Amino acid sequence: MSSVFSSSRPYESLQPSDVDNLSDKELLELAKTAPRLRTNHAIFQLTPGTVGKISQDMDEDMSDASEANALNLIFAKTTIPVPRVRRVVKFEVGSDYLIVMDYIKGPTLAEVWSTYTIWQKIGVAFTLRRYIRQLRGLKASPSAPPGPIGKDGPRMCETPVFGRVRSRRGPFASYAELTGFFNKRAVIAYDAWHKLPKDHPWRKTRFDDSEALILAHQDINPRNIIVGEDGKLWMIDWAWSGYYPPWFEYVAMRFQLENEQDRGSHYKYWASLIPFVCGPYFEQEKWLLNIAYGIEYF
Repeated sequence: MSSVFSSSRPYESLQPSDVDNLSDKELLELAKTAPRLRTNHAIFQLTPGTVGKISQDMDEDMSDASEANALNLIFAKTTIPVPRVRRVVKFEVGSDYLIVMDYIKGPTLAEVWSTYTIWQKIGVAFTLRRYIRQLRGLKASPSAPPGPIGKDGPRMCETPVFGRVRSRRGPFASYAELTGFFNKRAVIAYDAWHKLPKDHPWRKTRFDDSEALILAHQDINPRNIIVGEDGKLWMIDWAWSGYYPPWFEYVAMRFQLENEQDRGSHYKYWASLIPFVCGPYFEQEKWLLNIAYGIEYF
């Protein structure tokens, strides 16, 4: 596991790709017959060295793919191992894009987690903590809206922070609008669910927007981390990524762990490592759980 702690850009990502000489039309033809890599995802093995993924933006007629934008930003500004985007091709019909990126060989962390010693698991936590710190260095500009990165303005947001009933909300034109959304739902929860008196201490708490929006993955779990043949931890599936408050990553990791457990997957010690990886945002999580009724049903 020692190679996990390397901070250099993975060598493979800097090399030419086996799709460099293919046209956009040829790539779209390959996608029609390419075998799926994951049965539950629109991810295809296009060539020995690349995969294709259908964009998952909820907004129609976007001029770019937000996941590709996030990956390109991370590749350019950090040393986090992520699949390098080789091409983004718009489908001839519909509003989706085909994101062509490097194929990262190796098992997912979910597949090997149970075989790791406690020290290897701690090593993973240190590595992810370093990745998160780099992501928090990618701050949104003052004019950038919360949510997915794109050229066409605010986009629909999808994150576990919104809950299971309606995980997609927005778009939010500004950080203030996102803050207002949560604070309004808090009032609904206090009035309709908790039936709190007007002077209850909970009513004095507000959505924490004290820190700048930063790039967050929003779906960090062992299924979305590949242990590469080089020993590095590669972070994949950035479809839900976007600019959010730093504490969103902590809450998303906590909620995604619950989803994994509901599916029957249990990763020993993973829950204990989340505060170390993302920071101990216990109060923000507690506040969100207290207003869950307002978020889930309104």
